[in-house]
Amino acid sequence: MTPLTKKLSEPKTLLSIGIAYTLLITIILLLPASEIPQIRVSSIDKVAHVLIHGFLSFIWLMYRFSADKCHMSIKNVFVVLFICFSYGVIIEAAQHWFILSRSYDILDIVANEFGSFLGLLSYWIFRNKIIQ
Repeated sequence: MTPLTKKLSEPKTLLSIGIAYTLLITIILLLPASEIPQIRVSSIDKVAHVLIHGFLSFIWLMYRFSADKCHMSIKNVFVVLFICFSYGVIIEAAQHWFILSRSYDILDIVANEFGSFLGLLSYWIFRNKIIQ
C-alpha cells in the first residue's frame, strides 16, 4: 500500500472526508434549482445521483471497515447502505417540502440506491485488489 493510500485509509481521515462530503452534497442537493447550473444532457440528473451516492457509500464503507474496526459482514454492509439510502430519501423529501424550485422524484431514489450498490461494488474491488 502506498503512503498516500495508507494515510487516506486512516479512520480519522476517512471520517473527516465522509463528514465533509456529506455536508457538501447536502448543501448542493438542497440549493434552489435556479442556483444550479443547467446542463442540457438527457438523464444527467440520474447519472449525477448515481455518482454522488456511489461515492457516499464508498467513503462510509471505507470508514466503517477501516483498520479492522469491525469485520465486513452482511449486517454491517446493510447498515451503511441503509443509512445512505435513508439519507437519499430524506434529501428528496426535503427538496419536495422545503425547496419550492425542486421536486421529489422516485427515479432519483432509484438512482441513489443504484449508486449505493455501485459504491459497495467499488469498495469491494478496492478492498480486494488494492488494499490487500
